[in-house]
Amino acid sequence: MRRHLRWIAPAVLLLAAGTCAEISWRAVRPAIPEIGRKELEPTLGQGVLLGVLGGLRTVIADLTWIRSYVLWERKDRPGCETLMRAACALDPHSRYFWENSAYAIGFDMAHWDIRRRGGYDKVPAETQRRLFHAYARKGIALLEDGMGHAKVTTPLLLTAAQLAELKLQDHPLAIAYYRRAAEAPDGPWFAARICAQVMWEAGRQEEAYRWFRDYWTERMRGREDGFPDDLQRLRTMEEALRITPGRRIERQAWER
Repeated sequence: MRRHLRWIAPAVLLLAAGTCAEISWRAVRPAIPEIGRKELEPTLGQGVLLGVLGGLRTVIADLTWIRSYVLWERKDRPGCETLMRAACALDPHSRYFWENSAYAIGFDMAHWDIRRRGGYDKVPAETQRRLFHAYARKGIALLEDGMGHAKVTTPLLLTAAQLAELKLQDHPLAIAYYRRAAEAPDGPWFAARICAQVMWEAGRQEEAYRWFRDYWTERMRGREDGFPDDLQRLRTMEEALRITPGRRIERQAWER
């Protein structure tokens, strides 16, 4: 009996939590207006929705997001997208809402649309490509909106770069986003390396080397370990470009 109790108690707690979440959503749902795309964009710009809801907006934003995630699990594209956009409007300073809404729209919803149309075997490849591009552009457009409101924007730049690179195969656009992310004050170390790699693969090898070299010299070399993997990548570039020894990065004391 004790062995079964260990499983019964968590199950009861989960059931209670789910019931409370559903009751809470029903309680706040009347306070959330029906927001479509046409209504959402001007509302976000004017701040009317935020003013109406006042201090409750972040609480309602969280509940709206939880509900949108339920619809995400159900692959309900219209409902999921509407509620995710509503959460962004309710709490526009939250980069989490912007970033994950763009991920869902840009990476997931095209797959849902293809399956709704009959699946990958029945939908022509060109139609699939068009859908992937359309949803990726919608995701990037949402991120651009978020960059004007969120307190932290570098993750939004990285998400836009990934959509441009992986879904649009638009290397110039991806490079522009990766570069902005890398050069931001809080830019993560990997953004520069990815930027240089995409630039290199796009046929801009000399530009990739010069930019990555300057970045490593200014922002990486002085760090504790000098970012040896990134320096090794630069060494590989120097070999490929046949840069003469006198023009290469000087050998570091810790290099073998």
